Amino acid sequence: MLLAQGPPPGPAAVTVGRVTAVAWPSQQALAAALAEAADRAPPFPGIGPLPDRPIRLILAPTRERFDSLTRGRLPTWSEGAAFPEAGTVVLLSDGPPDRVTAALRHELAHVALRWRVRRMLPLWFEEGYAAVAAGEWDRLDALRLNWQLARGVHMDLDSLDRTLRADRVDAETAYGLATTAVLLLERWGGGRRGPGLGPPLIANLAREPTFDAALRATYHVTQDDFESRWQRDVAERYGWLSWAAAAGAFWATMGLVLVWLFRVRRRRDRARRALLDEGWTVSEEDGPTA
Repeated sequence: MLLAQGPPPGPAAVTVGRVTAVAWPSQQALAAALAEAADRAPPFPGIGPLPDRPIRLILAPTRERFDSLTRGRLPTWSEGAAFPEAGTVVLLSDGPPDRVTAALRHELAHVALRWRVRRMLPLWFEEGYAAVAAGEWDRLDALRLNWQLARGVHMDLDSLDRTLRADRVDAETAYGLATTAVLLLERWGGGRRGPGLGPPLIANLAREPTFDAALRATYHVTQDDFESRWQRDVAERYGWLSWAAAAGAFWATMGLVLVWLFRVRRRRDRARRALLDEGWTVSEEDGPTA
């Protein structure tokens, strides 16, 4: 007798503080851990803690489920999405837990920024801010060996916005460049020792009608002036000299490893030859044999 099987179990919700995480049965433990991490998220640069508002976190166990939840509006390489107006974050949860946790911090930064500023900002700033808030410094490491930057390829901020939604390879470079632009603003403000991305900039972004006006009010520069200075900063930090230094350090390390291996091999060969000589020494009294 065949027993009728019901539909597979659907997602269930777990609530930690103000965060409600929705996940399929196999990822309930991960959902609880992420909900706790979101509820206790450290302060965000220039914003502080997340406001005490409900947050919904949805874990998508497959790419197909993620695309369905985000209505296919994101690039195929995307692993997270934030919907600040709805207080919702969707994460592709098929990877290692540490990568999912990093994606959560990135998406929560989008929520924090939009809740504070209450309007859309240039995409390069939103993505760069989220990368800085999440500590995604590996994006900068990738830039140091980017041959396109090394040969002097420049990108303006408008192009940067478009490239952030391009194919994965170009988008990774764009994310790194967006991070450098936000870090430049942070350095102008003194980083942790001064305003940096602190309340002055964020408050002006919320108060002023345009991003350009906020830059003028905070740093006394126009957006065009900032773009020129940022391009020069990128050329100095990631141009061919920086690329040569980074590549040179790599090959120098490889060279040392090869020299060490060569010396080990020589010592081993000398030891083998010595053993062979001892075993095959012929006395002068012995004659040749046929």
